[in-house]
Amino acid sequence: MKKLLATGFAAFLLAFAAAPALADDEVNWLALPADKAALQELDTEQTRALRNSVRHCDDIRRSDHSGTPCVFLDLDRAMRQAEDPALRSYHFALPRSMRYDEARNSGAAIERVMHLREKAVEE
Repeated sequence: MKKLLATGFAAFLLAFAAAPALADDEVNWLALPADKAALQELDTEQTRALRNSVRHCDDIRRSDHSGTPCVFLDLDRAMRQAEDPALRSYHFALPRSMRYDEARNSGAAIERVMHLREKAVEE
């Protein structure tokens, strides 16, 4: 029970300590490429980074890691520190349900990001 409380408290502190970093979570729609092939490469890189976080956190028993703080905090940190603005924007453009799911439909993820990019650039 103590371990559960300590883990919950640590997650709570991390959530509020990361609040200033939320500005980095904004999507730069102009940094994202408009063509599908380039987005496919970004999707592959983002999935590779997700798998690295999964291995780091030893959470290999499932494919959806949206409920595993170690994975999503580690992956978000890695994406915030990524030097590629397109990769960073692609990661944060994905909805949470796809962002941390290794078994996501890549085609659907790419189509969604393409649609959101087109909509944002038009405005």
